Amino acid sequence: MTTLCKPATFYPEHLVNADDIMTVIEICHPDSPFKQRAFEMIQNTEVKNRHLILPLTDVVKLGDFGARAAIYKEAAIDMAETVARKAINNAKLDMAEIDMVIATSCTGFMMPSLTAHLINRLDLPNETKQIPIAQLGCVAGASAIGRAFEYCQNRTNSNVLIVCVETSSLCFHKEANRLQDFISDALFADGAAAVVMRGDSQVPGLKLINNQSVTIKDTLPYIEYDITHQGFKFSLDKEVMHSIPHVAPYLQSFCRRSLSRDANQVDSAIFHTGGKRILDELVRCLSLEPEMVARSRACLAETGNTSSVAVIDVLKRTFDSARRGDASLLAAFGPGFTSEMSAGVWH
Repeated sequence: MTTLCKPATFYPEHLVNADDIMTVIEICHPDSPFKQRAFEMIQNTEVKNRHLILPLTDVVKLGDFGARAAIYKEAAIDMAETVARKAINNAKLDMAEIDMVIATSCTGFMMPSLTAHLINRLDLPNETKQIPIAQLGCVAGASAIGRAFEYCQNRTNSNVLIVCVETSSLCFHKEANRLQDFISDALFADGAAAVVMRGDSQVPGLKLINNQSVTIKDTLPYIEYDITHQGFKFSLDKEVMHSIPHVAPYLQSFCRRSLSRDANQVDSAIFHTGGKRILDELVRCLSLEPEMVARSRACLAETGNTSSVAVIDVLKRTFDSARRGDASLLAAFGPGFTSEMSAGVWH
């Protein structure tokens, strides 16, 4: 009877658009042979606005790993607390009723973990269990939902708080001048989201039925980090654009097994906003009607790709139109190449 309650989201105040990123590329890399091709691709990303924790003029001046880590720690804790409080309130729970905290963040590092900071900031019970997830990237939000489902499945009195925080702007490297670097600069963004998984069905939400994890072997270079003196340096191989055909058969069989229907027969699809090409491929490979990914496209246009945060954002958008008895497929994709999927029915 596990229920995903209504999520909460938060996006920082500093807005950037495609023109801003193209200006940065022009200033930092005026002689790049990839510049014009990058401009064409950036204008085709469907990303209209993104939110950053710092003004863009400060992002391009970011210092070493230590300086970035200090910025990350302050921003991550504050954003996490903001969305966590709202999500717990949405779930109609008190702080004392949270049994576990799962925090996902792949764009910064701190110890004690973000989960420990949340236990202190929110005054959660001393016995609260912690699962910090730092290396799953864009798939981490969906992974956290899967782990919370598994924990609550046979614990009707348990409740799990999931918090996702990403500060992708702190991974900006001024000297990075490959085509993939320019596209990443125009795609990824900052934000936070939280959702509570209740072990019962006492509030409206998405009652989960099943979940599955899939890792496609021999795809490790698709999405990677290099660690430099300036912090995490993101690497996105062009082969990632051909990743969905690898996972589509798993999504299809998972839907049939969990919901007794094909993927194109679900009432709503809650997909991570990997980018325009990823969403196009999901439509093609699963034979979906284009409107099935409309909420994911809206999230991409308004906030960019916020990594682990995005799938929780799309879940929140789905609450506004979900009807009792509707069946949903939730899925995200990330490094590994890994997919996490869940299926549920709205009540």
